[in-house]
Amino acid sequence: MKKILLYILIVCTSANVNAQFKKGFGFTTGSWGSGFHFMGDWELRETLFSGFEIRFLDVKNDGEIPVTNYYTGQTYNIGDDALIMFPAFAKIRYLPFEGLIANNFSPFVELKAGVNYAIDGNGSARTFRGKWKNSTGYTSLGGQFVIGVNFPQINGTSIITSFGYETLPMTQKIDGRNNYDGITMSISYIFRNNN
Repeated sequence: MKKILLYILIVCTSANVNAQFKKGFGFTTGSWGSGFHFMGDWELRETLFSGFEIRFLDVKNDGEIPVTNYYTGQTYNIGDDALIMFPAFAKIRYLPFEGLIANNFSPFVELKAGVNYAIDGNGSARTFRGKWKNSTGYTSLGGQFVIGVNFPQINGTSIITSFGYETLPMTQKIDGRNNYDGITMSISYIFRNNN
């Protein structure tokens, strides 16, 4: 994993400073929760992009359910682990069929690797302050393999849908698990370059 991370970081940092840069955002859901992400891409060649992705993930567990107190109207979760993660990945995307398929359709494969910062709060607390006041942070390495489709739009924007497998090992057991590996699905919107 460390060798893959080093390779991706070298490719991303050696990107041509004159390369076209595009940024975007999107939403992710997976085996252990959901969240949103911000991303940036440099076009190295027509078929090759490097970039970064920073995500926020709210991790859910199997036993977590929302409950409503009908006397007060307040809704809260029972069994909440109060665990959030911030994966920050360098990435490289390859579009093997770019320009060969008509109708603005570009399949791709993507490899991501980087650092994951997890914050473990107090799941039994009922208030936001109580959950996160004495939280503990953990840092570990992680990665993701993704396949997806890029749908370029006429106005210069893009919509990307993807499906992947993510590995998020923990340095120790957090909320009863030593990893949060699993399947992920994402949809992203890439802004038009203003240059």
